Amino acid sequence: MKRIILLAAMLALTAGCGFTTIDPGEVGAFTKWGVMEQKSFSPGFYWYNPFSTHVDHVNTQVRVFQMQKLEAATHDFQEIHTDVTVNYTIDGKAAYMFLAEVGDGYKTKIMPGIISDAVKAGTAQFPLTTIIQERAKLRDNITKILQHRLAPYYIIVADNGVSLTNFGASGAFMKAVEDKQIEEQVAIKKGFIVTQATRDAEAVREAAKGTADAAREAAKGVADALHTKGQAQAEYNDKVSKSLTPILVQKMWIDAWANGAQVPRVVTGEKSGGLFLQMPAGFAEEKK
Repeated sequence: MKRIILLAAMLALTAGCGFTTIDPGEVGAFTKWGVMEQKSFSPGFYWYNPFSTHVDHVNTQVRVFQMQKLEAATHDFQEIHTDVTVNYTIDGKAAYMFLAEVGDGYKTKIMPGIISDAVKAGTAQFPLTTIIQERAKLRDNITKILQHRLAPYYIIVADNGVSLTNFGASGAFMKAVEDKQIEEQVAIKKGFIVTQATRDAEAVREAAKGTADAAREAAKGVADALHTKGQAQAEYNDKVSKSLTPILVQKMWIDAWANGAQVPRVVTGEKSGGLFLQMPAGFAEEKK
């Protein structure tokens, strides 16, 4: 009988009780008689009174929010467009505040406007000519803006939680860029032609200079050779002149007469070297 009474009491106590399980990756928020408890309940098993208490489950896992073809203006007032993906989580420690102040409508009422403003504010800091190369910096700037703007709504954006895809500029700008590239290519080609012409002219000048230098060196060599030959001839003549004494000259004349050479038969005066000679007629023929 006691067991029956105890079982009946337990049934009476549990008849008005409920229970719930909060899974990993979420937290719970309990509202009792319309007043939300000021804390978040971590994963686990919980008993509660379903007549007085309501339990909300808040997902704290990473979620994805995407917006396509967002338009913005660069620092130099050029239009661009890009697709934006934001990875975010709900702050688990403040999940009860998120439910009380924000609610499920944040995906349509809060996120689109803030993300659009962040893209515009971040893009305005860069000129279009560098924004494509510095997309990582643009992404970081947009991330910081989103972190600051979404924090009051208990939404957390990770440091690497933003990605920009399908990034592009307006058609008019792309046409202008293409025209500029063509102009630059033409200018480069013209510069190459001028450079090549300058090099060709320099080569001609160097060749002419080389020919002139070679001719000058050759002329100098001939002049040096003639000068050397003249000096040698002069030295030789000087030595011969010094070796021709009057006695040697007289002997040479006598030898010439004796050999039948046509030489003067009588030599007197200064050119005789002080010798007076008179050779008999036919002297040379008799010697033969």
